[in-house]
Amino acid sequence: MPAPIDIQSRDDVAYLLVGHGTRNAAGQRQFENVYQQFAQLLTPKLTGFAYLELAEPSIEQSIARLADQGAREIVTVPVLLFAAGHALQDIPAAALAAAGRHGLSIVGQTAPLELNPAIVELSALRFRQALCQTANLASCFESCERTHCTQIGLAMIGRGSRSDEATERMRQFSALRSQITPVRKLETGFVYAQSPPVDEVLRAMAGSSCATIVVQPHLLFEGELMEQLRQRVATIAAENPSQRWVITASLGTDFALARTLTKLVKEPLMCN
Repeated sequence: MPAPIDIQSRDDVAYLLVGHGTRNAAGQRQFENVYQQFAQLLTPKLTGFAYLELAEPSIEQSIARLADQGAREIVTVPVLLFAAGHALQDIPAAALAAAGRHGLSIVGQTAPLELNPAIVELSALRFRQALCQTANLASCFESCERTHCTQIGLAMIGRGSRSDEATERMRQFSALRSQITPVRKLETGFVYAQSPPVDEVLRAMAGSSCATIVVQPHLLFEGELMEQLRQRVATIAAENPSQRWVITASLGTDFALARTLTKLVKEPLMCN
């Protein structure tokens, strides 16, 4: 295993925020807003953002711009929740190829967000916001923290991947969340590649004795998956009118996310 690289003392290093990418305009705005916050926090360092696919600027385009601005070394910062194919293969390969074409070197890459405490707290905040808005409880933030919600079921929904390690990390994330916002019933499901799938989890919740079901997509930004999940929740809510069904927002633009990404670039990196 290569030794960690400490870049904190280096000058002339540019930081490239890389998102998965979406055709959804709202999702693009959310990602770009996070980038603006990230860039503000790292001023006066050179920064840029790119999408792996489905939107522009591409990694190639952004690295070309950073080269024109005088960058000679690049740190890639994947805005991804878990270490799977995109973080481990696709982003490093695309960045390395683009950097080589423009005479730059890749210093390393930061870790995905995974079980970072700030992301767990941000997820809990989205849960409280969705639940309290629906219940119209002005004192929810103060009263529900670390208090058992005896009638609530929580379905945490991850994107899913073929990586067993990433899948286990998602389950660990759900367990950490349940320590902050304890509920009567907790289920973790996946959109792709892993079990249980979303529909199975929603049916299990519908068959439970929970009066309120909160479906929380563990996704960073708006996009096709969020739209699909809203449709599925609307359908099952119509089929189970005795229960109250709530779907949370994605993690979305939040200074907690930008601050976490900024902290990651200051930690020792691993070589690509």
